[in-house]
Amino acid sequence: MRDTPEDLRKRATRLRRGIGQLGILESIIEAAEGPWLGAMDADGRGAAELRMHLAGKYRLLVVVTSAGKISLVHVNSLVKGGDGEKILSTKTALRKGWDEEKMPKPQEWVEYAVRWVSDVSGEVDRRDVVEWLLAGADRKLSTVNDVIESLRISLREQEEVRDERAAEVAELKAELKYLNSVAERQAVE
Repeated sequence: MRDTPEDLRKRATRLRRGIGQLGILESIIEAAEGPWLGAMDADGRGAAELRMHLAGKYRLLVVVTSAGKISLVHVNSLVKGGDGEKILSTKTALRKGWDEEKMPKPQEWVEYAVRWVSDVSGEVDRRDVVEWLLAGADRKLSTVNDVIESLRISLREQEEVRDERAAEVAELKAELKYLNSVAERQAVE
């Protein structure tokens, strides 16, 4: 997920097939302020899917059917003290996080998603974004360092094998030189 809200807006404009789907997704994208990143896709049955995250602290998944109705809203607050995970779904078994709070009715799911995105957009500042970016860059640096170290170990092992082969070649050359000199002496006698 690397698209900014602006990129998602452009993609939504290009996908104008399902007006109901895109109207819903665009209203959610419009509520996204700040460093949201995301991706939009469609499954084989024509349902549109919007995935977004905000600096690794908040995640959103919305699935809209080809008929323009939301079938799933999955919000996740990964910060301590947040609302945690909540799932609105047309399938009762998938619903989650509505024990203490009354779950909105299906016709209110769009407003819920828009309000949630709008609310959490204000909770992430530049410092949070830099911390999140630093954590990702630090992981990548660590991975590169691990790869380099394993390459160094492999190179040292290959150098040892090379040194062994070089010693073997030198020994065989010396033996061949000796045998050639012995053969030449015997041929002269």
